[in-house]
Amino acid sequence: MRLRKALVAPVVLFAAAALATACSGGSSNSGGGTPTEGGTAVFAESPGTQPNWIFPFVDSAHNSGYATGDLQQLMYRELYWFGDAQGGTGVNPQKSLAEPPVFSDDNSKVVINVKPYKWSNGEAVNAKDVVFWMNMMFAEKANWYGYVPGQFPDNVKSATATGPQQVTLQLTDSYSPTWFTGQELAQIAPLPMAWDKTSDSAAAGSGGCADDRAKCDAVYKYLYNKSKDLSTYATDPLWQVVDGPWHLTSFDAEGNISYDPNPKYSGPDKPHLAHYKMQPFTSTSAEFNTLRSGRTISVGGVAGADLPQKKANEKVPATNPLQANYNLVPAAAWGWSSTILNMDNPKFGAVFKQLYVRQAFQQTLDQVTDVNVAYRGYATVTTGPVPINPDNAYVTDAERGAGPYPFDKAKAKSLLTAHGWTLQNGAMTCTAPGTAPNQCGAGVAAGTRLELTLQYSTGNPAYGRIMQQWKSDAAEAGIVFDLKGQEFNALLGDVSDCHGSGPACDWQLGYFGYQQYNAVPTGDQLLLPGSTGNLGNYDDPQLDKLIEATLHSDDKNAFAAYEDYATKTLPGQINMPLRGAMEVVAKDLGGVSFPAVQTARAPEEWYFTK
Repeated sequence: MRLRKALVAPVVLFAAAALATACSGGSSNSGGGTPTEGGTAVFAESPGTQPNWIFPFVDSAHNSGYATGDLQQLMYRELYWFGDAQGGTGVNPQKSLAEPPVFSDDNSKVVINVKPYKWSNGEAVNAKDVVFWMNMMFAEKANWYGYVPGQFPDNVKSATATGPQQVTLQLTDSYSPTWFTGQELAQIAPLPMAWDKTSDSAAAGSGGCADDRAKCDAVYKYLYNKSKDLSTYATDPLWQVVDGPWHLTSFDAEGNISYDPNPKYSGPDKPHLAHYKMQPFTSTSAEFNTLRSGRTISVGGVAGADLPQKKANEKVPATNPLQANYNLVPAAAWGWSSTILNMDNPKFGAVFKQLYVRQAFQQTLDQVTDVNVAYRGYATVTTGPVPINPDNAYVTDAERGAGPYPFDKAKAKSLLTAHGWTLQNGAMTCTAPGTAPNQCGAGVAAGTRLELTLQYSTGNPAYGRIMQQWKSDAAEAGIVFDLKGQEFNALLGDVSDCHGSGPACDWQLGYFGYQQYNAVPTGDQLLLPGSTGNLGNYDDPQLDKLIEATLHSDDKNAFAAYEDYATKTLPGQINMPLRGAMEVVAKDLGGVSFPAVQTARAPEEWYFTK
């Protein structure tokens, strides 16, 4: 069932829309002070998360918030920026490239007016640049990390430049203005005419993609192949055409990255800093030792293992081990922390499709202990798809407290035995195949043993501790995990290419932290069938209907119905603790904030104080 919100007059969407703004607690700021000009700020990268993709049209294999937020968005801005220092998650009108979109015709028509920004080569950021992106999206949607069949751009009949700075989208249906802006329009990044070509020697605009989507394939292949050469990121003139406040001056694959202000930047918040640098670290302890030894880092993060235990009601710990040089600033993650199950794995896909198995997995995970021990209080229990910290308008009672499947190893074991599994040689084994209520379930073969490979990211030491604890607890219920730790980028590559069958579908369970939302935390990009963000290829027709309802209406009841159902059915996801971030900010650095919606880092707002 599709719910429509009929509106007679055009609607202008602002950050204060009913569901578009989160409540308090979503942001922290490092403090005030009078800005001074100049200086070099250094940001410490999380271990193993070095950015590795510069082309803003990102495929699933390079879908990393570190590449987008720490590299691309400093130079190439999307039409709309989300989040602010006051905790909002809606459109930030000041920092967006376009005015708030105007919806009309029962929310089936959208008019976008691009602000008078300039590219660094002097050309205007205009409607044609937006159409260039849209043509690329129409032609290369299968190569876009956020593609969901039937959604963007399938739900756009036409994208037309109706003025030098105006683009009009005719949609295929009536859509929620909140969702369409926060999820669909959030994907658009205007592309410069300097990129519309098929070779280095070709003239700007000669590729023809900005005018004819049939010509976009050759342009895409050229830009994609250019982005694979990390060694030229800071030297290739192509990537120096920027509309954001920064441009690259040096870059290497290890994560040593330097920026200078874009002298032609025409937007707000022009940089106060003379230089901005990013520095990689091999471990969180190496970063902490650097922070403790001096002031070479301006902004970074501290793992809970290096901080005093924090109580649940405390925003920061009672004592600060870096008090001499740094303030501790809490920051919330805006996403879903989960271990993803591969529904297309040839051995365990049928097993994962059994709800009782997912429930048993969930009940063997001791999130309370993980929060208090592995994270030392710097995380929150996750019980469903919507983050509960910061508190926000989307959270329902279904996710409050311990949720429907709290830690209980005995219940997990009895669930399995009640469905035809027997403990044999340390692992639950299917001894009653079939589809009756007391049998293993459709497609689960006799003799199948719950011995599985669980891959996880090694960047945060807490992840390894959580995995070891889960392995130990799950074993008591007859679930045997073989742990395989990998760097974030390697793990993402492993779990992002399964499309039904083949060697890429050999992975079984994958955990890499959390999947970050755009402004609206609904399940379309993560759970709808065919979505490139649906890494485990989960499909539930009832869930699909509930998600679809959230796309067509701003009715809070529609969102609650989706959230309640997803919380109960564990849709291909085992909920994991959602880590909070404890950031450190040099005491002489002001203007640093950490919005709940991490659109991007914004060092152009930073400034040193005397």
